[in-house]
Amino acid sequence: MFSDKRISLRPVLAIAFFATMLIAVPSMQGAFAHGGMQPPAADFQGKKASIFLKLDPPVITDPTQPVLITARFFDEKSNENFKEVSYRIFFKKDGKEIPIQTYGGEYGGQGLFYDPDGELKIKVIPKDTSAAVAKGEPEIQYGGIWNRGDPIVVEGPVFTQPGLYNLFVEIHTVNTTRTQVAPILQYDLWVTPGREQTIDVSQDGQTVQVKVRNYYGAIEESSYDAATKTVQFSMPFDWKSEMVSKIGMLHTEIFIPKELSDFDKQSLHGTVNGIDTPVFVDNYGAKETVVHFTISKKHLEDLAAQINSQDRTPAKAVFALSPPDPDKETSIMQLDSSSASYNVVLTIPEAIFPEQPIPVGVTITDKTGNPVSAATYELAIFDGQGNEISRSGGVTTPEGISSQDVAFNAQGSFTMKIEKINATSEVTQSSIQVVPEFPVGIASVAAALGIMGVIVYMRKKKD
Repeated sequence: MFSDKRISLRPVLAIAFFATMLIAVPSMQGAFAHGGMQPPAADFQGKKASIFLKLDPPVITDPTQPVLITARFFDEKSNENFKEVSYRIFFKKDGKEIPIQTYGGEYGGQGLFYDPDGELKIKVIPKDTSAAVAKGEPEIQYGGIWNRGDPIVVEGPVFTQPGLYNLFVEIHTVNTTRTQVAPILQYDLWVTPGREQTIDVSQDGQTVQVKVRNYYGAIEESSYDAATKTVQFSMPFDWKSEMVSKIGMLHTEIFIPKELSDFDKQSLHGTVNGIDTPVFVDNYGAKETVVHFTISKKHLEDLAAQINSQDRTPAKAVFALSPPDPDKETSIMQLDSSSASYNVVLTIPEAIFPEQPIPVGVTITDKTGNPVSAATYELAIFDGQGNEISRSGGVTTPEGISSQDVAFNAQGSFTMKIEKINATSEVTQSSIQVVPEFPVGIASVAAALGIMGVIVYMRKKKD
């Protein structure tokens, strides 16, 4: 073991949406999605209105570097923006509101923004000041701040500290700034500045650095146990709070250099607070193996119940990663599919059993094979009769990778669709077979694949 004094920390800022919450339209239900930047559409003026939010860059190396927030309010069916849109935007951190000072109009000084084309761009410059201030000019009717096509600059205490920020977005006017919509459309989201930190791991007299990209808060303690070959790290997390039911997913990525050959496997053993947790492993990079802990909302709630009832350090989230038992290493496979603009690869275990959560890796590239960073999507699963059994949203890392923790409710044929890729209508789909056991190998899965899904078995690279 080594103490956290040997940990080399490189503070950076990573931004990721964790959950999309209630949309205040009577016909809509609350929705949660990792990535969380495109909630389900609402019925509005006879159209399917949706909001798409994006933060750029997804990972930055300087906590003072500006972060661009793009909000697009559009008709999901036609993919056309609504015009003359007035937005109200403000944040909360640890329950305390961070208002954005703007000017003019009925709600002047309370974070009103405007864009005639319905696509708002706000450049947040994190500063440790007492208030956040927007710089622009007010639209003449409703008073929302705009900058004539350029991003509106907001300076203030936003993304200056680690931990979750609650982002509130309201739609006040559509198609005209003379009349306020009734009721006001409300979107309640969670965003978080995370950090990339490194853990020193010694192996055979050599020290290598394992990088952890954490989307919740700063890592407080970490260690490496050479005897069990276990990397462990922890961060503050209140398993007894309502936060467990609010965030849609807890996502952490670990980048392990290939020099640590014990971790260059198709599957690895992950735990959270000592409880086994599925992880998605991408070991096909030339220099690193990338491991994703993607703890879905349902799994997060189940973990919280077990952690609290067994008193497993309920004030912290303790992640541990180690090589698998040789007899329990999971074989995996890939499903390739394409849309007009994107190629999508789904990576799943070779054997899938009912009611057992599995990690599903999602890799999105363009047609030339380049990773699509910060690509939003929805993963929808349908049974053999075409009934939707689950839906979750996500966003890719700078490496074009994301993952979801999913479970199938029965054996049989299922279709997995990747929809709304980058807020477009493009869709890919692949078919899989869930069976009680896997005695017939490749043939049983290949027979279940649809036209859009092509199976490619992943093999260990040659040295």
